Amino acid sequence: MNQPVFLGFPKHSPAGKSIRAGHELPPDFPREWFEFIHPDDPLHYFSIDLTWLESTWSCRFGTSTCRGISEDLPVVGCCIHGAYLSDETDRDDLYNAVAEMPAKYWQLRPDSVDSYLAAGDSVELEPWLEWDDDEEEPSLKTTLIDGACIFANRHGHETGPGCALHQWAMAEGRNIIGSKPEVCWQVPFSREDEWQERSDGQEILRTTIGEYDRRQWGNGGEDFDWWCTNDPACHGGPDAQPVWKSMKAELTQLIGEEAYAIVEKHCAARAALPQEAKAVHPATRAADS
Repeated sequence: MNQPVFLGFPKHSPAGKSIRAGHELPPDFPREWFEFIHPDDPLHYFSIDLTWLESTWSCRFGTSTCRGISEDLPVVGCCIHGAYLSDETDRDDLYNAVAEMPAKYWQLRPDSVDSYLAAGDSVELEPWLEWDDDEEEPSLKTTLIDGACIFANRHGHETGPGCALHQWAMAEGRNIIGSKPEVCWQVPFSREDEWQERSDGQEILRTTIGEYDRRQWGNGGEDFDWWCTNDPACHGGPDAQPVWKSMKAELTQLIGEEAYAIVEKHCAARAALPQEAKAVHPATRAADS
């Protein structure tokens, strides 16, 4: 007798349909976590999702493997909402990136960019940004053109589909951090900082690093037509590396060099363990089978 599969989302939601179609796996499975204390701060704890860090996921944006979160516009991947800027530093970094990025990388570059940069007017809103008043507090985000981020190149561009900022950074050997908005280089890492009261009454800061899955988007996550982190097609491959290696720069930026060194040593030691001894990410296991 076949056992029913728990999808983790309503059966007829876009998430449920994608799982039933075999485009991704259900979101609930065993995970292993690694907890340690910051070497310079005994009141700062880290909880790290080893199952995600040891997975062989990699971004497929700009390739045929990326289905996109909207089946109506798959070419733009997960960039249909625009990128929300986290703070003034994030805004400044994006300004500098636009100022340095050659126009050939950016398909939808507004004609007003050059004159805006030349004027050096810090009062007028950048032509690549807009205010989102739908949030509880107005937020700055990259503007949308034809239903997607202004930096999302479509088919027909000389550098191909994908993020203009990412293509530029990769082509010119730049660090992806600072070359595109913070939310863009962080995903699909999830970072949550929470002050907690330890059982002895001491307050501690707990930083949790894990997989940015559908649920991290809130209720809207189940409305995506597809999400990549649980799709075996986005795991594995001839040059596959575990996330803790392939996204070393991003993880180091999130937790710091000293904390990353601890994670690196722990994961390197675990690499010798057989898969049966670890809680392997199901999408990685499926890609390897």
